[in-house]
Amino acid sequence: MPGARFDELASGGGSAEAVAFLVRVERTRRLMLLGELLDRLNELPGALGELGPVAPVWELFAEAAEVEPNACETLLMSPHMGCWTAHMVRRLHGTTGGPPLWADAGHLCAISLTARILAGLDVELDVPLWDGGLSLPTLGLARIGGLPGYGTARARLRGGDLHLTSDGRTILVRPLDEARRSHWTPSRTFVGTSTWLDDLDPYRDLDEPVTPQPLSEAEAERWQQLFTEAAAILEGPSPDGSEGPGRLRVTEVRRIVPADLAEPGGPTRTASTAPGPAPTDVLVSATTSDAFGSMVISRPPDALALAEAMVHEFQHSKLGALLHLFPLLHDDGAEIHYAPWRPDPRHSTGLLHGAYAFTGVTGFWRDRMTDPGVDPQIAGFHFALRRLQTRLIVRTLLTRARLTAPGTRVLHGLAATLDSWLREPVAPQTVERARAAALSHVVEWRLRNLRCDEPERTALASAFGAGGAPPPTGAHEPVLAGPPGLWHDPRARLYRDPPLAPAGADGHLVAGVPRTAQALYAETLRRSPADPHALSGWLLAEAALTPAHRRLLRRPERLSALAPGTPEELRRAAAWLAGA
Repeated sequence: MPGARFDELASGGGSAEAVAFLVRVERTRRLMLLGELLDRLNELPGALGELGPVAPVWELFAEAAEVEPNACETLLMSPHMGCWTAHMVRRLHGTTGGPPLWADAGHLCAISLTARILAGLDVELDVPLWDGGLSLPTLGLARIGGLPGYGTARARLRGGDLHLTSDGRTILVRPLDEARRSHWTPSRTFVGTSTWLDDLDPYRDLDEPVTPQPLSEAEAERWQQLFTEAAAILEGPSPDGSEGPGRLRVTEVRRIVPADLAEPGGPTRTASTAPGPAPTDVLVSATTSDAFGSMVISRPPDALALAEAMVHEFQHSKLGALLHLFPLLHDDGAEIHYAPWRPDPRHSTGLLHGAYAFTGVTGFWRDRMTDPGVDPQIAGFHFALRRLQTRLIVRTLLTRARLTAPGTRVLHGLAATLDSWLREPVAPQTVERARAAALSHVVEWRLRNLRCDEPERTALASAFGAGGAPPPTGAHEPVLAGPPGLWHDPRARLYRDPPLAPAGADGHLVAGVPRTAQALYAETLRRSPADPHALSGWLLAEAALTPAHRRLLRRPERLSALAPGTPEELRRAAAWLAGA
């Protein structure tokens, strides 16, 4: 990769030329994986079962590619083909599962049949069915009713007419006809674009196949409206005319899969979920590096949320392609790192993905601060919050991850971008609320995910009981508390939208009434002394009332280790620890 293109991507952005280079990279990888897959399938006797040998089936694709190379190239580079190919390679290496192997591998027959349709070539071959359905990637779904489970059909393609026969039943479909018919559901693209809204392809999720679940017309129209509005947001002018992080050319998004239709995927999932049971306006989104520009997104509440999710997930696609070219770090897989956008600890690779994605998200909100259609206070808050959180994670990676030389170059590029943004002016009160929101999350995250090890717990209890000085905070490293639970920080929304009339402990804390907030948190702790949300709120209020006690926020798990059973014991333990 040319150094200038690498540095564009390392900054978190990337020109059209830099992204085009990544697309060429992905094409090479796709061909390598496909070659590996075909070799392995040829080595397996009867890999396609009754569908026949592999080589003649692939030859049908090759002949079509000679006749109509552009159409077959589009099919080859489609997300549909990328996900199936990578899934099958993983399956043959024993790292994932799926339906019967002959049906999974037999999707090659549907791919070759699709290529023949696109090239206008006749053919006759056997194809696999799933619940009577035959998915033709990029084209649509043909379905013979009343055939549950996995089976086969005889496909006869003549002049664009496709006859499918199975179990004595025959249907006729015209796959190039975009109209919906009784036995034919065409693939959807957003109007005026080549971006798929994919609710049909069995390999549209992140790894193992999922059943087709066609959208209702009303739901498809809602997605169309959201996409049109999101595209208008993303295509607006940049404040400084740059192509930096946060900018997205909508044509580079190849496919959107409605997340509530896709079943859980395999280990390649990189989800952008907020901590805990998500409120209705929190998106669930994910990307697989097997399909550049494809993303799984739950239907958002508005176009602004969709635009943000598209930026976020395309960042994952860019980094995934970079990782296919360069090892950026050496990851032992230990999930120990704090990530501000996750409820659980992350491994180094996940942290890197988060840092890269949220650099893009930060840039997105930076652009929105001058967007007349967006509340500037909301945009300013998100910009201030994400630049602070993401810079913290970049620092973590630079100081704690085992980076390669290209990885170091990427992290320095992200750091330079974020450092320049940290110098940009934002309203002081907005900055303060963003800092408070960031602190609130990390304190509660520590209480939920970390604990003192046994030697530190013993030392703390002994010193507290004897009235001695607390052991120094740096004498011990915290350990993971165990499997993380799902949680969501409700204070984040309150910091973003301060209530006019505060209610409850969180409301009073955010509104700057820490004494009332602390009293309300204390009542919760009297009933549930180990409640991490109440304990984190109590500590934040204590730090506001007594600034010298802010040091408690660095290692809040030390206070939890003393297991105070009443608010009175909590105050004594906090005062003792703060005197360290």
